[in-house]
Amino acid sequence: MRLTDHVTLVASGAAGFDLTDPLDCHAYLVRGSRRSALIDAGAGRSAADILRIAGVRPDLLLLTHGHADHAGGAAALAAAVPGLRVLAGAEAVAWIADGDEAGLSVDKGKAAGVYPPDYVVPPCPRVEAVADGAEFDLGGGVLVRALATPGHADGHMCYLLTTPHHTALFSGDCVFSGGRISLQNLHDCRVPEYAASLTMLAALDVDALFPGHHEISLAGAGRHLTTARDIVARGLLPRSTT
Repeated sequence: MRLTDHVTLVASGAAGFDLTDPLDCHAYLVRGSRRSALIDAGAGRSAADILRIAGVRPDLLLLTHGHADHAGGAAALAAAVPGLRVLAGAEAVAWIADGDEAGLSVDKGKAAGVYPPDYVVPPCPRVEAVADGAEFDLGGGVLVRALATPGHADGHMCYLLTTPHHTALFSGDCVFSGGRISLQNLHDCRVPEYAASLTMLAALDVDALFPGHHEISLAGAGRHLTTARDIVARGLLPRSTT
């Protein structure tokens, strides 16, 4: 599903558009003139579909965080694409590399019925840490910058896309349309860090918002970020999607 000149939606599950496996988050392909990057990997049961829809072998896989609907497919994609660089926030790297169900809160997800009892996250030893502010030049004026945005999960990263014609934020599970968030009773969901991340993001000038689930905003997307910030400024937290 082509969204802009440079961005294609290549996965989306039941909390989205039912494009791929029901467990999948939204995953996106970003194309430049020289390289391409996937933003998130889905849950792992649709890696072949993601690559088919993408139509290219990506150079980078940039994970927003370690939860299985976003990172569970990293191992399968790494196996299918030799040389694929897999990057995630430093705090989540060991959990993703080991397939650590407790670290990635898959155990809580199974208990809640989000994941089936036989679901596993395959280890992805090739994952490496991405630093806050790291930039990836995809060519033709297409640049992706990593932004550390803890709160929803330790090691959560958003990715800011700059192109010659528009800017976009891949927000993972940090912020959604309407300024909503995803606050969950998990070991690494942290309210003060979340509030700080939302305040930081609201300072960005973005045209489009590409979250990990639910609606996508293609224009005027800064309003979603400022809505979240304004609620935080009143000492509150935005409405949670879950």
